[in-house]
Amino acid sequence: MSPIPAIAAIAIIAALPVAAQIRPLHTRDLTRLSQPQVAAQLKTSDVIFIPVGAVETNGIQPSARDYVSPLAFAMAMAGDTGGLYMPGLIWSYPGTTIPAPSTIQNSPGEGTRFLKHLAYSLLRQGFRRQVYLSYSHGPAPLTAGALVREFFDETRVPILYINLDTYLPRLQLKNDERHRILYGAHWMTGRIMDLALRGEYGDAESHASAPPPPNTGLATLGRLGFSGSLSLGSWINDVMAHGPNAELPATAAEREEWGRHGQRQIEAIVQRMRMKEAMEALRQHDRYTQEVIVPRLRQWMPEAQESPRE
Repeated sequence: MSPIPAIAAIAIIAALPVAAQIRPLHTRDLTRLSQPQVAAQLKTSDVIFIPVGAVETNGIQPSARDYVSPLAFAMAMAGDTGGLYMPGLIWSYPGTTIPAPSTIQNSPGEGTRFLKHLAYSLLRQGFRRQVYLSYSHGPAPLTAGALVREFFDETRVPILYINLDTYLPRLQLKNDERHRILYGAHWMTGRIMDLALRGEYGDAESHASAPPPPNTGLATLGRLGFSGSLSLGSWINDVMAHGPNAELPATAAEREEWGRHGQRQIEAIVQRMRMKEAMEALRQHDRYTQEVIVPRLRQWMPEAQESPRE
């Protein structure tokens, strides 16, 4: 037999595409995935969830409480939609708690600039549908709200910010549907040990050492409806005055059970939020923006930016 046909067959086989062999996703955390895993993921989904929180005094509760909670929701939403999540901005503007040793200070503008650089990078990488989340942190809209508006005006790409503090009341959740969320968030993120057990703090260490003088002006403004992180500048008058000192578990086993219970609550809430439908709607809104609004109104629009302005 002539070697020519055999050589030709080998050449044909060599020219055939080799089937990709990529490790299945072992997590939906972008920072723990390999380059081939992320590239393969982007062929099926361009959705990513990013938490925005703060590190600040919360009494005897962990100082990163307001970051861990949206991180857990980001994890649950990534699992529900088939997208990814990643660490976001842990130290956004803390607001009233700045004069406390466990609070990390950052301005709203600094936080927005950080997130905008992140959003531009994610867009270049292929993550067009970006969702930023905050929970249990009143000043977060000063940072994340500015981000989504400025990013849209500069790139014409709509990204989404969900303030869970204002969204969750829409679901009319009963107390037993949400009372373990804090523990669920710390369980899901591997931080359950950060939550104290009953008796680990004394009564004196759990409250202000002495009642501070009342701020009658702020109290009056509050009664009149003129207060809040988005309306008025104010600071706490004691470093233990921020963060509820709620019921504590008696044992480590009980703490873990509360964590598992809380995870089920978070996952049930995410199901009720209909995130798959929301992500499809975000895609449709993006397409309408590019195909209808931009061609019709381009002459009055600001110029699209390729990178954040310094």
